Amino acid sequence: MNIRDRRAIGDTAANALSHSENARQIVLVYGLICCGLSLAGTILSALLGDRISGTGGLGNIGLRSILSTGQSVLPLITLLVTACLSLGYHTVMLCYTRGFDASIHTLMSGFRYFGAIIRTILLQAAVYIGAGFIAMQISSYIFMATPFAAEFTAVMEPVLSSMTVMDTGLVLDEATLLAAVDAMIPMLWILLAVCLVLMVPLHYRFRMVNFCLADDPRLGALHALGKSRRMMRRNCFQLFRLDLTLWWFYAAQLVASLVCYGDILLPMAGITLPWSGDVSYYLFLVLSLLIQMALYYFGMNRAFSIYAVAYDVLQEDLPKSDLPVQM
Repeated sequence: MNIRDRRAIGDTAANALSHSENARQIVLVYGLICCGLSLAGTILSALLGDRISGTGGLGNIGLRSILSTGQSVLPLITLLVTACLSLGYHTVMLCYTRGFDASIHTLMSGFRYFGAIIRTILLQAAVYIGAGFIAMQISSYIFMATPFAAEFTAVMEPVLSSMTVMDTGLVLDEATLLAAVDAMIPMLWILLAVCLVLMVPLHYRFRMVNFCLADDPRLGALHALGKSRRMMRRNCFQLFRLDLTLWWFYAAQLVASLVCYGDILLPMAGITLPWSGDVSYYLFLVLSLLIQMALYYFGMNRAFSIYAVAYDVLQEDLPKSDLPVQM
């Protein structure tokens, strides 16, 4: 079997799931925790925001600072808990596709490697931030070399020419600022195109990082990133074609995301909702989480078992030094 044989990969994954007794229960627990954390975090953040707005004055500055810190930390806690569960879930999928048993304990195993998960997140973030910086530099050069820069230069030239050696502060009035923003719109499109060119291949290079880390977390974050990069060399397009066979999974995720922003999108489409904005916000949030939960329960095992089989197929071409310690 090879990565090009998508039908065989799908059949192998389906056969592995058919012999697993508690795959649905595990993904149900995974989905309930993830969706519950998202809902609880949103509600707690709103409650803290209301509490912060009611703590005016110098006497409450300490309490306000504590509440603001708590509100800022909530998304980070959700991210880290979800990342640990994700590592455990990838371990579950590897167990099933290799013929091993898995349990809720396996799902929770990711919390034992909290440090490796943190380092992996930080290393990937550093790589993406670096790529984003390079994209900004490239797009700015492209923008200045195109006729689109003429309008921006025409807007900014009078402001720059009015500056003196003693007055180097750049102050723009509202009309000039709006004109400058309008003139920069082509720059944003150029930046988006450059980011896609740089980020998409980079994203596919790191697609197997979670499986690499789940396969042997003791080897660490740097090894997982390097192994994923070597594994995906000359295989990115084939994985993209495998993604296309799971279009329904990504389409459902897109639907869930759009529903989450229904309180914004519907008024933009001219549809007036017969209740308050807060009710709309929480209503569409809950609907989005219900769709996400249904996707977890009915489709996530199918999708990730396919990727687990693809991981093992890609691993066959790696040298022996890159093979994991037996589970």
